[in-house]
Amino acid sequence: MKKLLRFIILLLCIVPMVGTMNLLAERGDTTKIKLFDKYLWTWYGSQNRWAQFPPQEKRFERVFMNFTLTCPKGGCGEWDYTMRVYARTRTGRMDSNLVDAPLFSKAGAFSDSLRVSLQPTFKTKYNATAKKTDTMPNDAFQVWMYKDESKPFLVTDSMSAYEAGYWNYLFSATGAKVDSFYVAGDTTFIKGTRKAYKPFEVVNETEIGRFITPYGKWHNENWSYTWDFDVTDYAHILRDSTEIKVFYDGWSQGSLFDLDFTFIEGIPARETYEHRVFWSGNPTYGDPGNPIEKFLKPMKFNRLQLTDKITLRLQTTGHGFGGTENAAEFSQKTHKILINGEEKFEQYLWRGDCGQNPIYPQAGTWYYNRAGWCPGDVVQYWDYHLTQFFNGSDSVEITYAMEPFENQDLSKRASYIIEGQLLYSKSNYMNNVSLEDIKMPNSAYKFRRMNPMCPGQKPLIVVKNQGSNTLNSMIIRYRIDSGEDKYFNWSGNIAFMEESEIELPVIDFPSGDHTFTVQVFEPNGRLDESDLGDIKTVSFSNPKLTTSGKVALMLKTDAVSGIPNGIRYEIQDADGYVIKERGNFQDGATIRDTFDLENGCYRFVIYDEALGDGLYPIFQGSTRGYYSLREVGGSTIIFNSQAANYGQPSGVYASFGDREIIPFRVNTNAVSVDEGVTESVVPSLQISPNPTHAGIANVQLIGLPRDIEATLQIVSGIGQVMFQERISTTDAQSMPINLQGYPSGAYFVRISVNGMTFSGMIMHNAE
Repeated sequence: MKKLLRFIILLLCIVPMVGTMNLLAERGDTTKIKLFDKYLWTWYGSQNRWAQFPPQEKRFERVFMNFTLTCPKGGCGEWDYTMRVYARTRTGRMDSNLVDAPLFSKAGAFSDSLRVSLQPTFKTKYNATAKKTDTMPNDAFQVWMYKDESKPFLVTDSMSAYEAGYWNYLFSATGAKVDSFYVAGDTTFIKGTRKAYKPFEVVNETEIGRFITPYGKWHNENWSYTWDFDVTDYAHILRDSTEIKVFYDGWSQGSLFDLDFTFIEGIPARETYEHRVFWSGNPTYGDPGNPIEKFLKPMKFNRLQLTDKITLRLQTTGHGFGGTENAAEFSQKTHKILINGEEKFEQYLWRGDCGQNPIYPQAGTWYYNRAGWCPGDVVQYWDYHLTQFFNGSDSVEITYAMEPFENQDLSKRASYIIEGQLLYSKSNYMNNVSLEDIKMPNSAYKFRRMNPMCPGQKPLIVVKNQGSNTLNSMIIRYRIDSGEDKYFNWSGNIAFMEESEIELPVIDFPSGDHTFTVQVFEPNGRLDESDLGDIKTVSFSNPKLTTSGKVALMLKTDAVSGIPNGIRYEIQDADGYVIKERGNFQDGATIRDTFDLENGCYRFVIYDEALGDGLYPIFQGSTRGYYSLREVGGSTIIFNSQAANYGQPSGVYASFGDREIIPFRVNTNAVSVDEGVTESVVPSLQISPNPTHAGIANVQLIGLPRDIEATLQIVSGIGQVMFQERISTTDAQSMPINLQGYPSGAYFVRISVNGMTFSGMIMHNAE
């Protein structure tokens, strides 16, 4: 009895402690929940998963949805497809639809009619081993009957039946069909015309994220990438047992798909407690017989509480092309938001930065700017703050007015995928700033277009105002490694829940690998009301070093019929001043240039100011280009667009979009630590890939002194010189060759230097 009493007392002590620990978990604690794990998308449709999210009573400062694509064996999906993620919440309300009520079904599958046999049937097949006709019995299946008029969807009876309505064949000893007979069956079921109301529970769907897949043909199974969505505004529905639906708008195999949610405990800056979904669908744009205004009907909303922060959120992407103005995917339109009939906001529906996509290169037209999206990127939503319009009014009318447009070719459908939401929330902080990203310096894959950063450049960070007061000032502390802290007093103007990029004063750092730490604090001169997300540390490296004061450029411009190549390049110093610039090149031209540079840090910037596809057009009949940078008199290759990178084929890194930035350092007093050959290496000629990839290969002649004149020849298998060019042994350190347009077969690459000839055979497949 005493033991039992002690146990009861101990239990009474433990139970409230467990509950208290769960409710008072540490701020910043993180919970991760995986929903999809390497799911392979193969066809148009949706997949639903039930998630066990944290309980309703917990609060989270930030919630992120982490979306990862990985290539299966054989590569990723080829096309850019829309993916939409929904949270499905059940309302408990019932409704019904008038539908066809079945009279029968085949094991639960419905059809207009069904021909069966109530007697066993069989099928014939030729037996190649026995050289005769074999017969195989058909399995029986159940035909379910629905005969109760008062309960039209209830199964009332069933019977066994066998497949019928097909031909059987007889075969000769050689397998030839010599006769046939029809298995007609003996019973036919007809659907009939009975109608009934079918009840269902009303389920609300809220789109919490939209994404467009990359053109993945060039990616192999070594490639993957993760995109992060901030879904904190949907924390009120991402609770307990919640159904998540992912819709894939693709008509071919996609990629392996992971979906995770990350919950960071704390108090959110903007805490949404209710929302409304409207204008959700894919209406046609520009059809006078079906105007989009029928879909975008004005909506009236009430204020719920006096303390509401009310936000209109729109996710709009344009799709379809080939009709008038290539709408809606490639048509720049400005739409309007009207409040109570008055224009208050404009929406310029256009992404003008697709050519700077961090997911590059891709295999398709990823660099074309589009209406609200880019291939391989998250769709950014538009938030319009409406709180002020509800002051002194119980309700407001919201109108989404599309720019007038008529499609003259309705066979080429133009449309928008639209989701409109109204978020009701409250603000929990007055003065709160967070550090969202460190863009420079940062070695992260997604920031590789602007890194590595030169010593003496300005770091670039992204901050967000998470306080209801407009952010006018703050202090930013930063340091290299564990060195001395530096401080920057920032002043400006950032509205509630808005982000801004901020440049810090220039920093210097020695060679090697480093860390960079940034902290933001004292927003508006006050104590930051939440320090979660205020500090970040990233890794970064120096640009490549050359110990030669001369850097050689080799450039081959591309050629697309009817479109100039638009290639221009420049050399910038660490302060961003252009010290050399050239452009206006002929299509298919070979350009060699040498830059005489003092010690310092520089950026080589190459632009495509025409098509924006870099030097690697994908169109039939076009000619691809390439470029490389290397030190003169040394072994350092600063950049070679023919080299394979990130698991992609050789050559595609000439597909850089509308620009590429290559930083590098010059220090003639330093000893280069870059890997390379020395003068004592036995000279050799190397060719890769072999066979060529898309007609392109890379030639390396190593082990010879630099800056010696040489002759390059490409010779056919019968000894015919197909191509000849004067080069130098510096060029031959890493030189692309292009066999596009040559017939398939074996070719010899010959480089002659001072009476010596180095040669190698390469196989070329023109297909």
